[in-house]
Amino acid sequence: SSNTMYIAERGGTIRHFRDNQAQEPFYTFTEISSTSEEGLMGLELDPDYPNSPFVYASFAYQENNQMFVRIVRLTDINGKGQNPLTILDKIPAARFHAGTRLRFGPDQKLYITTGDATTKDIAQDLNSLGGKILRINKDGSIPEDNPFPNSYIYSYGHRNSQGIDFDTIS
Repeated sequence: SSNTMYIAERGGTIRHFRDNQAQEPFYTFTEISSTSEEGLMGLELDPDYPNSPFVYASFAYQENNQMFVRIVRLTDINGKGQNPLTILDKIPAARFHAGTRLRFGPDQKLYITTGDATTKDIAQDLNSLGGKILRINKDGSIPEDNPFPNSYIYSYGHRNSQGIDFDTIS
């Protein structure tokens, strides 16, 4: 509702404020990597929130000496993030150029910016999710009308996008 605010902290905690009062943390991701530019980087509410009480988050993590970004959907149950569901994973990341931001478009699709993970060539590689703008359905599936068949990729060749928004022309 209009009296509620969510704040993503780079270290992995999503804070929740209601009526200008801090609530208990909404959710804390424990597998976060936040040594340099990376961390908890994206936070977006479902466009039909609170009827669809979903909160989407993106964060960097380490696995086998590699870094990736994961997109998770949390369900807001009584002011707490519950039932974490990974909807997209293994997006290339690095300590620099992990640049992930989330935004729902006017088409109700989730747009995800990704960095090139300091490997410039992957931004042009359609087999990599790095250095792109991805477009996914709310459940993590690939929209049928994406420009590349069976691909999350909406736009490619981006170095390290750290923001995204839409201007609807009326």
